[in-house]
Amino acid sequence: MKLHEGLTTDEGIHVRVEGDLVPIVELELESNQALYFEHHTILAKAPALSVGLMPMHGALRRMLAGLPVLLTRASGPGKVSLSRDGVGEIIVLDLKGEEVDVMEHRFLAASVSLEYRAERVRGVKNILGAGSGFFMDRFRGSGLLLLHGYGDVIETELGPADAIDLDPYAWLYKDAGVRMDTHLVNLTTGLFGGSGFVMTRFTGPGRLAYQSLDPLVGLQPTSE
Repeated sequence: MKLHEGLTTDEGIHVRVEGDLVPIVELELESNQALYFEHHTILAKAPALSVGLMPMHGALRRMLAGLPVLLTRASGPGKVSLSRDGVGEIIVLDLKGEEVDVMEHRFLAASVSLEYRAERVRGVKNILGAGSGFFMDRFRGSGLLLLHGYGDVIETELGPADAIDLDPYAWLYKDAGVRMDTHLVNLTTGLFGGSGFVMTRFTGPGRLAYQSLDPLVGLQPTSE
């Protein structure tokens, strides 16, 4: 959910989001609470807050996927402020035993109670030409999960017979039970007949969120 006011999770972690353009999330931890996140997202912390490294399982696979091999763990008491340095929105999920898939490089922070692993998405490499597919993050368990969505974020609930087609890099998170299948949309008539473009179909039931901005687009070189 999008957080407009502060909240306290079931674990007792207080969460507050500041800023509309490049949002910052402030988390207040008690002495028995801990979070993990990528080290480059930290903006500020209380002197009493303890930080250290948190190794991840499957280090070689994560390295090949371009995902972090080591995460930073922060233990209370104290406050910590995080940001992904991008225009967008902070999404707060207070999981209660669910399994959630997240587009790679959108994860901001999570409770240490959540299991975190990388999953390779197969079946799209022949269409996208990537050679090995792509990776997504999978979180499972009960606890706090914070995501950064670029641009504006739309959250929806798909019924058992509901489906939606998205740009392959537009989705932010989904319930693990939501199926995704990438396919080619053919332009069969007109001047560009025979060409096409790629979309990913998401089929319910379950939650799905997608974002309006791909941060990589602005980094691509342009020709004049």
